[in-house]
Amino acid sequence: MPNLQKGSFSLNLGIIQLSGDLSEEDRQCAWELYTELSTRVAVTGKVGDAECKNFNGELYAESLESLYRFFQEARSIMRRFPVGKLGGTDEHHLGMMISEVMRDVLRPFLEKWQVEYRHWWESESNPRLAPINRQQEYPRLEEFLSDWSDLRWMMRSLQSLLVKVYKLVDVGKQEAR
Repeated sequence: MPNLQKGSFSLNLGIIQLSGDLSEEDRQCAWELYTELSTRVAVTGKVGDAECKNFNGELYAESLESLYRFFQEARSIMRRFPVGKLGGTDEHHLGMMISEVMRDVLRPFLEKWQVEYRHWWESESNPRLAPINRQQEYPRLEEFLSDWSDLRWMMRSLQSLLVKVYKLVDVGKQEAR
C-alpha cells in the first residue's frame, strides 16, 4: 500500500489494482476524482512545480475556497459511486481512499487554516493594500504555505497514483508540452 508523507500530513492509501480488468465504473469514479484534482491549482499546485511551493499569482482566500469546493466535490463523488457498485473489498475501495484523504489531509488543513486566515483577511489585514501584497502580511504565512505545499504534494501524488492504478490519461503531461 502506498504511504504518502510530507511535512505534517501523512496518508496510507489502500487502493490497489483489484484485478487485471477494472470496470468502467471504477475508472469513471477515478476519472471524476482525477478531473477535480488536475483542474484545481489550489489542490495540486502548478504544472511544472515539482515541490508544490509556487503560490505566485494566487489570491489565498480564493484558493482556500477552491480547496473547500474540492472537498465538497470529493464527497459528491463518494455518493455517486457507492461501495456496492465498484469492485474490490471495502478497504481497497476508491471511496474509502477519498474518505481517508478528506479525513486525514483536507479536513485538518481546512480546520487549521481556513477560519484563521479568513478572519485575519476580513478583520485584521489592511484593505488599502493590493490583495496580492495584503496577503503577504499574514503573520503565519510561512507555516500556512508550508502546510499547503505539503497538502498539494500529497494530492498530486494521489493524482499520479490514480493515473497509474486506473490507467487514466495524464492531462498534466499533455499540458507540459
